[in-house]
Amino acid sequence: MKPVITLLLALVCLVFLALSGGRDWLSPTEVWRGLWDTDDFVIQVLRLPRTALAVAAGLALGLAGALMQGLTRNPLATPDVIGLVQGASLGHIVALGLGTSVFLGETVGAAVALFAVITLARNQGPIAFVLYGIGVGATASAATTVILLRAPDATISQMMLWLSGSLARADLTTASMLLGGVGCAMFVVLCRARDLRTLWLGDDVMTGLGVNLTVLRFTVLGLVTLLTAAATLAVGPIGFLAFTAAPLARAVTGAEPPALFPAALMGACLLTAADLAARLIAPLVTLPTGLIMTLIGAPYLIFFLWSEKRKTA
Repeated sequence: MKPVITLLLALVCLVFLALSGGRDWLSPTEVWRGLWDTDDFVIQVLRLPRTALAVAAGLALGLAGALMQGLTRNPLATPDVIGLVQGASLGHIVALGLGTSVFLGETVGAAVALFAVITLARNQGPIAFVLYGIGVGATASAATTVILLRAPDATISQMMLWLSGSLARADLTTASMLLGGVGCAMFVVLCRARDLRTLWLGDDVMTGLGVNLTVLRFTVLGLVTLLTAAATLAVGPIGFLAFTAAPLARAVTGAEPPALFPAALMGACLLTAADLAARLIAPLVTLPTGLIMTLIGAPYLIFFLWSEKRKTA
């Protein structure tokens, strides 16, 4: 419980900073007054929707990453590394072109990418799983680019902003719906908490404890797919967030793997901090939050690979 409380307090502080910070800094009194004043433009229109959406999407991607890492027992096997985010983005573009449900398109895109990786990498080990995932993600990204090049100029400019991972068009309705979805996912996690705590112990131990592996795997894969699709729909493809959330949560709090709730809270902290940084670095332009998250996550990936190599040297 202590790791969760620690990260929850950190998230509350970051939310307050996100509401206060920007081109014009607000005092605590002004922030508190703005939260209750529906006519306050800065808080109610500019900052509160972005902050709420950052928290919701960060929770979703942090939880999805920890679930996938726990299921595969592979720290690199997360939705943003193995192609699920890219598959969801391709599904988004295809659904727009066909005039169908965008969320359905993203869910199908993420599910197809996941199925492709599992099928291609079956019985070939964790390294092959990640490499096939990178290949599937690159293929989906290339297909997305090809489709966009055939779209009208106005559509291209709008979609390029979304593809960069932007919270500029956030609204409270979207944030509320995503928070509701995350809440449902966390309820499922709580219901299966006993089984999920055994993810890192291995199939033989889990079977000995009476865990139904087939049901658990489908439950986890379903949650990962839906969380990834919902978060990508709301904020666009955010790279490295799902990958970094769980290991950073364990490092900061000392939580035991798979550390699902600490990972979710760390994801919310990271995305809220990245969005605040995007607004502070370039207050007069729309700097994509996904770019800031990449600047955080990519060096961490390099450090992670370097540290793993030192352990095996």
